[in-house]
Amino acid sequence: MNYREEYLVLIADGDRKARDEMSDYLSGVGYKTVLAYDGMQALELMSELKPHLVVFDSKTPRIDALEFLKTVSENGAAAPVIVTASSPDIATAIQAIQSGAFDYIVKPFAPEVLHKKIVAALQKTKTVRENTLLSELVSLHQITGKLTSTHDLEELLDVTFKFCLDITKAESGSIQLVHRDTNELVIARKRRISSPMLRSDLGDEEQWPLSKWVVKNGRSLLIARDRIIPDIDIALDREELGSALSVPLKVSEEVIGVVNCNRGKNAEPFSILDLNLIDMLAAQASIAINNATLISSVNQKLDDLSLISTYSEQLMQLVDENDVIKCLFTTVHKHFPVDLVGFLIVQKRGHVFLYWSRYHLTEEEIGRACTQVVDEYNRTTRGGVSRKRVAFRRLMPPSEPGAKKAPSAPAASFHHIVPIVGEAFDYGALYFGAPADFTRSQGRLALLSSLVSQTRIALTNSKLYDDMKENYIRTIKALAIAVDAKDTYTHGHSENVMNIAEELSHEVGLEARQIGNVRDAGLLHDIGKIGVPGNILNKAGTLTYEEFNGIMKTHSSLGANIVKDVPFLQNLYQLILYHHENFDGSGYPEGRKGEEIPIGARIIHVADAFEAMTSNRPYRTSLGKEEAIKRLNDGSGKQFDPSIIEAFMKLARRKGWLNGGQFD
Repeated sequence: MNYREEYLVLIADGDRKARDEMSDYLSGVGYKTVLAYDGMQALELMSELKPHLVVFDSKTPRIDALEFLKTVSENGAAAPVIVTASSPDIATAIQAIQSGAFDYIVKPFAPEVLHKKIVAALQKTKTVRENTLLSELVSLHQITGKLTSTHDLEELLDVTFKFCLDITKAESGSIQLVHRDTNELVIARKRRISSPMLRSDLGDEEQWPLSKWVVKNGRSLLIARDRIIPDIDIALDREELGSALSVPLKVSEEVIGVVNCNRGKNAEPFSILDLNLIDMLAAQASIAINNATLISSVNQKLDDLSLISTYSEQLMQLVDENDVIKCLFTTVHKHFPVDLVGFLIVQKRGHVFLYWSRYHLTEEEIGRACTQVVDEYNRTTRGGVSRKRVAFRRLMPPSEPGAKKAPSAPAASFHHIVPIVGEAFDYGALYFGAPADFTRSQGRLALLSSLVSQTRIALTNSKLYDDMKENYIRTIKALAIAVDAKDTYTHGHSENVMNIAEELSHEVGLEARQIGNVRDAGLLHDIGKIGVPGNILNKAGTLTYEEFNGIMKTHSSLGANIVKDVPFLQNLYQLILYHHENFDGSGYPEGRKGEEIPIGARIIHVADAFEAMTSNRPYRTSLGKEEAIKRLNDGSGKQFDPSIIEAFMKLARRKGWLNGGQFD
């Protein structure tokens, strides 16, 4: 968009009649004029109005022409000065030209002569400015190359902003981008802008009125001296305002942002050339910024889809409720600017608030977050969860390499709560605390909602899985009871082995998941005996070679095959299969030894042997705990793993099974 330049001429002359005549003539041929009756007033008007040209009489009161020229030169003023004189004085004329005057005219002179001199002076100034503009256009061509060579939005904003300020010699400025999702104007780059606000609603015309006028109308604004181009009625603080340019960043007819350049009251005001130059730059930058934004948006959507896909794949491998929640916490803290993530789990006997925080929070701060979650859950579900019945438990995602200890910090200033309510199950509610409202971007909120939806499905599946597993366990337990019932002497044996193996697993220091597997395998370790005839199980005498090796030894393989095809019992397969393997390799069914035998199977082997030796059998009575423990120690390194025997001894002392003290 181009505007016609209007020229302001300052006439300084102590002769009122001469001033008025020159002013009337110049106004008649299209110039705007301002009059000064002495040199001091002329200097003040020069500083305030920044005229394009000065006509200064050598006899102007208070300051003569040479002093005026010297002062103007020292202040760096760019306006040409034509000196007039009532009498010819060659020496003064030479001094005036040497001091920077454009020309020297002797009175009286025809108005046309003055006009001709003014035209020549302005033309010369224009030529200088055009040469400067040409140099800047060359730079503009170079900057255009830079704008088209990258699709990085941050780099484009840096390059555009720096060049706008450099080419206009602006003292301050900003680039503001339009966010259509939130209907806001947001500062993306700024220099020496005192406003603490970084964003403002487009409907609020009191905040950033120039920028919002540009966004609404799609036109550029130039504010200089006492005029606004185009001539619009807009509320401005004239006391503070110097000179300003506000230019739209447009793609087709859509405004995507605004470039603002400012100069102070004491600086040369922006010109039409400045405005046209920034318009050209903004046109090029708009296309580049819009393309970068589109590419960034597409890449962000691809990243979001990839994240959702990866998260879904991770959840597909998880069936434990805590693992699902930990996976959500880890994903959210990695991909969202959150300081605190919490999950209120509503249960029948007591509720739990699992949480992770980027900072070290006090119990009071965690309590406030928990109270907010409880209130929101009760409001949404019309539930009656009592805050007093909620226990806190910290659930930390894996620490990143080199991560420092979390510092103390105040609780997050913004929070977002999402109830997790299914068609069949109400789990509770999720809490996300952050230093700022990260949900203002629809894309981030949609991504978070997708992750929450995937989590809800995974938790529903986990609940169904647990219910199914419980039903299977009940069925298998019934089978275990049925096995024990076949042998009147071993009634309760499987449950006793389960309890001993679980305690021994804790003593060894296994993880919770491993302990659960050992416990379940201990209960089911003899399930294969369901295929062993009752007459062999209850035989009072010693089993024959064929009975033991051909039938009884198969019970571990039979039992392992029973659980092998049940998905959530597959982890028990090896524990049941190898629970009769000996540490020295003399056991069955495969003759494994040492670390080749799973640790869970080694634990069950010890628990099974101890329980068998302390129980009555058809072929003998109970050996008693002291004798059983002695035989376990005798078998250490042969039949049993020495480290498991060592752990068993600690358990035996704690349980009081060594009253005689022979092993102390």
